[in-house]
Parts: sequence; structure tokens; C-alpha cells
Amino acid sequence: MLGISRRVAIVNLFLSAMVLAGPNVLVVLTDDQGYGDVSAHGNPHLKTPAMDGLRREATAMDRFFVSPTCAPTRAALMTGRHEFAAGVSHTNSGRSLLRPGLPTLAEAMQGGGYETGIFGKWHLGDSFPCRPEDRGFDEIFVHGGGGIGQTPDFWGNGYFDPMIRRKSGWVATEGYCTDVFFSEATIWMEKQVAAKKPFFLWLATNAPHAPFVPPKGKAEAFREKGLEEPLASFYAMIENIDENLEELLKKLKALGIEEETIVIFMTDNGSKLPQFNAGMKGSKGSPDEGGVRVPFFIRWPEKINAGAVIKTPGAHVDVMPTLASLCEVSLPDEWVGDGLDLSSALLGEKEFPSTRSLFTHLGRWPGDERPERFRTKGFSVRDERWRLVGLELFDMQKDPGQEVNVFEEHAAEATRLLTDYGRWWDSVLPAVRQPVRPVIGSDGNSKTELTAHDWWPSRETNAENQNGVWSQKNIRSFLDKARMAGTRNALAGTSGHWKLLAEQAGNYRIRMSLLPRQASKEDVALLAKLRPGTAHVRAGQEEVQLKILEGATEVTVLLDLDAGPIELEAWFEGQLLKNRKLGAFFVEIERLGERKRSKAEFLIEEAPEE
Repeated sequence: MLGISRRVAIVNLFLSAMVLAGPNVLVVLTDDQGYGDVSAHGNPHLKTPAMDGLRREATAMDRFFVSPTCAPTRAALMTGRHEFAAGVSHTNSGRSLLRPGLPTLAEAMQGGGYETGIFGKWHLGDSFPCRPEDRGFDEIFVHGGGGIGQTPDFWGNGYFDPMIRRKSGWVATEGYCTDVFFSEATIWMEKQVAAKKPFFLWLATNAPHAPFVPPKGKAEAFREKGLEEPLASFYAMIENIDENLEELLKKLKALGIEEETIVIFMTDNGSKLPQFNAGMKGSKGSPDEGGVRVPFFIRWPEKINAGAVIKTPGAHVDVMPTLASLCEVSLPDEWVGDGLDLSSALLGEKEFPSTRSLFTHLGRWPGDERPERFRTKGFSVRDERWRLVGLELFDMQKDPGQEVNVFEEHAAEATRLLTDYGRWWDSVLPAVRQPVRPVIGSDGNSKTELTAHDWWPSRETNAENQNGVWSQKNIRSFLDKARMAGTRNALAGTSGHWKLLAEQAGNYRIRMSLLPRQASKEDVALLAKLRPGTAHVRAGQEEVQLKILEGATEVTVLLDLDAGPIELEAWFEGQLLKNRKLGAFFVEIERLGERKRSKAEFLIEEAPEE
């Protein structure tokens, strides 16, 4: 009989062989590029030879549906659950955070022996436990928030030479953002191949999302053709993605792993600039066909049929169970998905399932409003033939442009879809009502950085305006106006609160400021100096107030907090006119240890020397 150590070694060798036999996975996900923004789909202005070639070599899911906006789609892709069940009903405002506890595709692949890496855009939370490193990714190379230049991103970031976050912190890069993401992903992939490790590579570009900043000199050709801005730059960004995709696919072949790598190319919602929309109605942010139908190509040479075009609907929720099955990776026992495993159909063993309804809701209702009030607004239901949009019904086989409402002529079909929608809404409503809370005071992550990107509405009067706080550009403009005598009076108050979960009771340090610590000295001096006034911190039912010294750039509070859910708001008075509130756009919370005091102790940073 073999000894225990010998048997363990044999089992490990067997498992290692099983892992190495699995295909690699490469997912390329672009941002705000619609179905019509590919030349193979008839766009007369674009040339996307790499995307077109991949489509010819792949199975194209020609009726593939996602969410109307980006973070919701990413939540569904990563969990196999409808985005509402995954905690995501918006792209900011505290509602773009991936619910903890839900198994993710990255975790499943990681558990199956894969090395996992994400490059580019995450947009499902920048605070613990919603960051990509908390949800199954070994390698992290991402910008902050929903795009370069959004509030959680490195302050002052741009599309050229961007600062990008690794697990170790922000690192400087050189070049255009899309080129940087593809280059770093390629280097990481080469390392996995050299180490003979199967990999799961999630390459999600921020392009061609706004702001429309293409590589230098790339938009001129479109302008010469008569296309105006921002369309010329939008198309130039797409062609740059295509050029990078071509090089990446060549690298797969050069490394000798083309036949053992599943490649998916897709986008996250309908086009932001649907100059050509393949005859569809709707664009990004719409529940119509053009808002949610995207290109989806999946290639696995000699396994998945090349050149097949599938008209049967597929959806973002199908990706997780399908890839897990293709890679023979087990999903956790606790996983309950909304998607279907399409692997057998893709491998030609079964027909694609056609008898189901897919549900779209725009979400994005205001702040803490009760979601049930918005049940009948911004929704659609799609099956193989019909699309119901509100109380309009369209026969998508006869009328793909949604020009003729046939609700009355086909009342039975409309009633069926409305009934399906009602059941679905009732099933997700409990999850929608539960906010996703960043965790503070965890042993594994004692410091949490929060930004106004994730503000819920303020509880304060004179602080009703939250427009634009997800963007650094808008915050910069607001603070610039706040220091100008001629514009101060026109500014509305702005603040918000964070819904948090304190994992442990203890003594916490709370730093509040208008700019993050990484901001340049010039920006801090110009925009972040505070006038004399009062700083406020409210945690649950407790509020503390302290005097602000002239010229201070941050205020620090030491505060004992109880464990459990907390609604925290931090704001400044005396900065705007008419007693309007100015929220702390950036807050850093760190648990220092056990409770120290029965009352709050306050620290005020000294005014910086001129």
C-alpha cells in the first residue's frame, strides 16, 4: 500500500495534469462600443479587420444581450446573476458595488487552478470587499471607477501615460491607455505560458468611453472623410482597439497556444454614438434593442464551430456558467445563477435554448427612492421573437427597427411577457432593496478609501446637488467656482453619505478632504484649502462638529464606532454661501485598534505653511 505522502503526490500530479489540460480563456471587453460599431456588421465608416476576422473564425452570437449601461453588464458577466441580484443598479451613487458573498467567475477559475488577471476596467467597486483583488483576481492592473478621470481614479489621470493601480498601489505607465492595457496583458500572458499555467485573462478597455480622446493623429482620417467630432475620435479609438486586438491574437499564435485558448470579444452596452446602428432603435442607456444588443464572438479552434452565426438570444448571465463548463471548472455549491450553460450548444452537441425571456431594467432611479416606484419605468422583456418595451410590443423578426407597436394585435403575447416581467421583478426586489456596503475595520483591510463617486443622497438640507461628483473634471470645476467671488453664489450645496459596514467595533481615524492625498501640491493649494468654518462628521445617530482653521486641507477625527451598518456623512460649512453644505469628496477611514474613549477626540490638521 502506498504511503499517505506518496498518494498525495500522485493525486496532486493528477490534478495538475487536469488543470494543464484546460483551455486558457481570454476575454476582451470594450466600453460603449455598440453592435453597429464593427465593420462586419455593416458600418460604412469603420475598418475593424481584427474583429471581423475573429468573427469569421468564431461562433457569433448575433442576438446577444447585455445591460443598458456598463457596471450592470459587468456584474452579470462576473456572477452569472442578473445585475440587480448582484447589487448593481447604477454606474455610481453607491449602486455599482458588487455584492459580497456572491461567487464570481474569477473565483471559480481561480479555484480550478487558473491564474487570473484583470487589465483595464473593473467598475464594480474601489473599496474592500468589492475590489477585483477581493473577488478572485491574482493580477490587478486597473484604473479607478468607471473610467480614467472619474473620481476614484488617480487624481489628474489622463488617457496618455496614465497612472494604473496594482495591488501594491499606483504605478506610472507610458503610452496611450489602450496600448498600455494590451501591452501589460500580453506580458502577463507570456509569463503564464512560460510557467505552463492555464490563465483567465480579463482585458476590459475603458475605450471608446467618453471622454473621446484617441491616440494622437488617429482621428484625422475620419475628419477628412467628413465625420465631425466626437464621432471621428470615437471611431479612431475603436480602430486603435482593433489594432491591439490583432497583435494580441498574433501573439497567441506565436506562443503556440491559439488552439488551446478560448477567445471572447464583446462589448458592454449599446453604442454611445450610434451613427450607424444596424437599423436598431436605441443606444446606450435605452432598454430598446439598440441599447442592449452587442457583438459577441467566441472562438476555440477545432472545438467551437467557426463562421456560425446564431440568431437565438444569449445574454451576459450565460457567460459564467458557459465558460466554467467549457473549462471543466466547478461552480461553488452555493452558486445560484440566472444564466444558461451554452457550452453543449457551442460545441455542436445540442441546439441553443430558445424558450426563455430576458429582462432589462435601466435602473438608475434617484438615490434612496423606493425601487418599486420605478417598476414600470425603463424596462423591456425579450424572447426569441418579441420585445416588450413598457406597454409597446414589437415583432423583432418582422420589425427589427421597432417601428410598429403590435401590443393590441398580440395581446396574449404581451400579457405573457408582462406576467413574466412581474414575476422576475418580484424575485429581484428583495436584493435591490439591500444596499451593498463597503466594509471598514476588517483585520485583512484596516484602511478604506471612499469617494463621492459612491455617495448616496445627503441627509442634510442645503446639500441637494450631487450632479457630476463621479467625475474629477466636474469636481475640479466645482471647487474652482467655489473659490471665485463671482461664481460662488450660483453654487448649490453638495454632499452625500456612504452606507458602510463596520466589521469590528473600535477606534477609527476619519480623514476628510476635498481632494485625495495623491493630488499635486498645485491642485491642493488652488482647490483644496478650506475657509474658516465648521467640519461635521455624522456616523449613524452621532454627529461631531469642530472648528476649521484657515488654510487647512484636511480634517481628522478619532471616533469610536460600534460594529454593524453605519451611514456616514462628512461635510464642511463656511465654504459656500447661504449656509450651503460642501461634502468631503474624499474620506479615508482606518481602524486603529480597540475602543479608546467614551467620547470622540478630535484632531485638526494645522494650516500648511505658505
